[in-house]
Amino acid sequence: MENGTLIIVFLLIALFLIWFFVWEPQAREARAERKRLAEEERVRLEAKWEKLKSERDDLLRSERLGAPGFIIRESLDFEREYRSRGGDGSYGQEMSPLTCFGYRVGKTNGRVKTERQAILRFAIIADLDTTLSFLPASYRKEWGSPLSTTRLNRIYNHLKSMADLRDGRRNFEVAVSDWRNDANWFKTDHKELVDRFRMV
Repeated sequence: MENGTLIIVFLLIALFLIWFFVWEPQAREARAERKRLAEEERVRLEAKWEKLKSERDDLLRSERLGAPGFIIRESLDFEREYRSRGGDGSYGQEMSPLTCFGYRVGKTNGRVKTERQAILRFAIIADLDTTLSFLPASYRKEWGSPLSTTRLNRIYNHLKSMADLRDGRRNFEVAVSDWRNDANWFKTDHKELVDRFRMV
């Protein structure tokens, strides 16, 4: 054998031994460490998710139990009237969960600001499948789940569209102003809360 070949064989054996005794154990250790860290992160995220879910459920429960009586009465009155008409009604601008909970604007029959805000606060957390079970399931589903981005946007867009539809009409100035102010207050006041529970 030539010296060059012996040197190459020796180097290959040395590289193999270095790989087997040094690099492979280091790589195995690094893989194990990455796996351990990934598992710790999974457990941490799972615990965070469970904590957020628990906080959200507690918040929903306390808000629902603390709902003003007038909202519950309005909802029952609306259901009674709805059923007396045979369940007929168009779902959209004029009939919404907000209407079912007694939301009204304007100077003639409108509610005061604090009551409207209470209704909007209740609407974002309400379980529509329970409180408005008399409405079609497909319609309730369009409004999203409690404290969801879908629910937030649906309520906000509903208020904005009501204002847009009446904007410029005579005798609707107060109603339009109420809808716009309520929409802005609602989005500002509830966006952070909805974002907080987004991953739940």
